Amino acid sequence: MVSIQRLLKIPLCVATLAFASSAWSIETVESIRVEGAKRIEAETVKSHVSVTPGQPIEPDALRRSIKALHDTGLFKDVIIEQQGPVLVVRVVENPTVSKVSFEGNDALGTEELQKLIHIKPQSLLNRSTTERDLSALRQAFRIKGFFLAKIDMTVKNLDQNLVEVTYHIEEGEKSRVQKVRIIGNKELSEKQLTRKMMIHASGMFSWFTEDDAYDRDKLMFDQSQLRNVYLDEGFARVHVDSSVAELTPDRKAFVVTHSVNEGARYRFGAIDVKGDFDELPKARLMEELRVKPGEWYSRDQLRKSIERLTDLIGDFGYAFLDIRPQTVYDDDAKTVAVTFEVAKGRRVYVNRIEVVGNSRTRDNVVRREMTLNEGDRFSSTQMRRSKKSIGDLNFFENIEITTPSSGNPDQVDVRIKVEEKPTGTFTVGAGYSSTDSFIGSASVSQNNFLGRGQRLVLSTALTGNSTQFDFSFTEPYFMDKNLSAGVDLFARESDRRDVSAYTERSFGGALRLGFPISKNMRDNVSYSLAQVDIEDTGLVISRSIAAQASASPYWRSMVSNALIWNDVNNNLSPTQGRIHRLTTDVAGLGGDLTFARVVLDNQLYYPFSDDEEWVGHIRGRLGYIDGLDKDVPIFERFYLGGGSSLRGFKPGGVGPRTTVEGDAYGGVHFEQVNAELFFPLFGLSDKGVKGLTFVDAGFLGDGNLPADVRESGSIRLATGVGVHWNSPFGPLRFSLSTPLIKEDFDKLRTFDFSMGTSL
Repeated sequence: MVSIQRLLKIPLCVATLAFASSAWSIETVESIRVEGAKRIEAETVKSHVSVTPGQPIEPDALRRSIKALHDTGLFKDVIIEQQGPVLVVRVVENPTVSKVSFEGNDALGTEELQKLIHIKPQSLLNRSTTERDLSALRQAFRIKGFFLAKIDMTVKNLDQNLVEVTYHIEEGEKSRVQKVRIIGNKELSEKQLTRKMMIHASGMFSWFTEDDAYDRDKLMFDQSQLRNVYLDEGFARVHVDSSVAELTPDRKAFVVTHSVNEGARYRFGAIDVKGDFDELPKARLMEELRVKPGEWYSRDQLRKSIERLTDLIGDFGYAFLDIRPQTVYDDDAKTVAVTFEVAKGRRVYVNRIEVVGNSRTRDNVVRREMTLNEGDRFSSTQMRRSKKSIGDLNFFENIEITTPSSGNPDQVDVRIKVEEKPTGTFTVGAGYSSTDSFIGSASVSQNNFLGRGQRLVLSTALTGNSTQFDFSFTEPYFMDKNLSAGVDLFARESDRRDVSAYTERSFGGALRLGFPISKNMRDNVSYSLAQVDIEDTGLVISRSIAAQASASPYWRSMVSNALIWNDVNNNLSPTQGRIHRLTTDVAGLGGDLTFARVVLDNQLYYPFSDDEEWVGHIRGRLGYIDGLDKDVPIFERFYLGGGSSLRGFKPGGVGPRTTVEGDAYGGVHFEQVNAELFFPLFGLSDKGVKGLTFVDAGFLGDGNLPADVRESGSIRLATGVGVHWNSPFGPLRFSLSTPLIKEDFDKLRTFDFSMGTSL
């Protein structure tokens, strides 16, 4: 076994000496012969030789040839000799790698390390590649916090010019950051300055965040972040003099020190907009600015002002708009005057829309999400909205929209480059919740069926209280129009004995249509037909519930309509925007049930901080159901309580109850208000963890109850705190609640917990 340094030492000097000591004659080369090439084609070797038959031999050309052959990385030795009119190129090929292995690695798995290196089995071993690989491995361990890790490589020679490569790794102890210090800060606290840094001192959650690992690149990023914080707080002349990391005497930890010179705090002075854009008055442009004279200087507000101006002016067809803020500092008055210089360029129209990178998804699936069409005037807002719509399909890993020149100065092409990701999934789930106990689920889904953007789902779910089977198919553009159509089939069983002493079984199907009304508003219409059967399963059951059970099964024929307004910035984790939903159900077009039901659901998200980590959420719901001169069956009535409506109470734990048995009877109208404040928790926002505090209030009632059912007619109120974590194992939620207003017969629950995972 030999070291890589000895094996791969390039004998360029030997080759050069052989060339220099030969008695070269300046004569014409008649042919070139390659010797020693086994795996490499002779013609490949000749292609790097600067001498061709029919040319005289020149020393400079031979030197270039030797260097070019070495630079290929294919050979560990090259010698060129003259044998009469024949030029002989003698090469020794680099060995071929038979096996690559790792020893001593624990923090990083072997598969993860294999992805970092370029030396693979069946590849040629050369010095430049191995040096890059060693550097990549050391960098990977530094990122993990093993700054003092030692990595060496040995090569074992085998027969037939094969070698085995082994990386020997000594991870050592993790080099953690013991302390982060800032010197020179007077106006801003250390906590405020370090909040968005990547490197933090070791703490309680460092095992989870890994933010206590030192790395040079992270240190430079933090230096930039430190300056950005000051610039956003008005310190326009701030300087970060140095950022250094020093090992402690025992060499087990680092102390990071940033030295700053804050300077004075500046305010915005005169603000103006100038340039060649005259389609709107200056006053209208000034309205878009996020900066005003007298306010503290902020570079972030400058950036947002440029973005708003770009959208406003870009909507007039200016794809090559250039906006630059010109700043003038007055160090005596401590102000910064800003003039936004606008160069609108040429107004352009969309010439051609091209989709590239899609091998499975059809072009029209992407193109129909574009709000800009060929021939339309260019619009920055429409471009951004189109990109969001394509992203909302969830078919692509990356989306890039560019506007290359079409060759016509008045037109621009739109090029949509996508990177597809798998859209078919088989999911097995497991979890637990305080509402449903054990939760198990399995589903097969294809969100881009046959590349047409259609959605097909077959799923089953099993909990401690219910069993559910569903089939769903959705065509988002029915008959090539912006009209979604779908069909659903289902079979469900719910054990409600803990709430109302009966079991509900149902099966049926539904047909759906949906269409947009405006940019943010959509309407969905559906018809469903289902059979519902309730069974008297309680040992002691009220007369009212028993009477309904004896009359089952029921056929329910129902028409539903949902009118939805949605302008939230993120459907999965919104931080700003509104959702309004008005749902109406009418049963009685055939079947056994007759009722009309309406539910209004309003939600508002509002960020209280620029980084959107402090977010307020308020939700107001109300509903009413009328039996249309008939009694509303117990399984169609409203219920209140639980984590999704009124925390601090069990599901169905609030409202009318039977007097003797204490079973929930539900109500025909309800009012509910939830107010929440989400906030960062222990610096774990980037890991999907956030805390919340909340206040829930609700009322559930019925003015025409049977004699054996009672209600108090009072509002319920609860408050509490909780944690939400979008973990790699699925969403995890828990809350701790305290009912403030309750009745003696209410069913309470202080702690709610749920988690799920996909296996």
